[in-house]
Amino acid sequence: MTGATTPWNMYVPKPYRAPDPVSIIASYPFGQIVTTFDEMPYATSVPMYLEVMPDGSTQLLGHMARNNPHASTLTAGQKALATFHGPNAYISASWYKDQPTVPTWNYIAAQVRGILQPVDDADEQLEIMHTTISESEADSGSTWLLEQAPDGKVDSLVPHIRSFRIRITHMDAVTKLSQTHPVADQERVVKALELRGSVQDREIAQHMRSLWLE
Repeated sequence: MTGATTPWNMYVPKPYRAPDPVSIIASYPFGQIVTTFDEMPYATSVPMYLEVMPDGSTQLLGHMARNNPHASTLTAGQKALATFHGPNAYISASWYKDQPTVPTWNYIAAQVRGILQPVDDADEQLEIMHTTISESEADSGSTWLLEQAPDGKVDSLVPHIRSFRIRITHMDAVTKLSQTHPVADQERVVKALELRGSVQDREIAQHMRSLWLE
């Protein structure tokens, strides 16, 4: 049992530990920031992006609506958890023939723990907006810039958001993709997922195929 003073990190069985949490966060930046205030947990879904600082440390950047009750609870030095979820898919036990087992889920996820710093200065908030928008636009293959927003739109928006930085102290990630099962069973899982055919099924199947190439 974890003691009250024992640091707790994401539970990741050794076979499923992802070697590169950064790539998972970069691929799936829309996550949840979780903090506590007066013993009450708060969670907000927001995009968050990694930024490497001049001293080599890494931070998460993001913002939320200032009208969100969570925003008013953010305080300097507060411990924060950020979670990121990639694709997931139900795996039927009927797909495992060589090593029969029970149903499960395959999934990709990451968690970040760190120290929060709320950002209220307008210029700093603009810097964070520039960074997060440029990252998002790059992922979309677009060159749209914040300066292209309609006149006055950004200035009117800034007072209604509250930005934050999370100085990262620990990162974990998991890729649970049937890799502990015989290859023949893995191949059956991939074919079944591709046949079932949802967006997440196909993405999990693609990630499983990529493991075979490593």
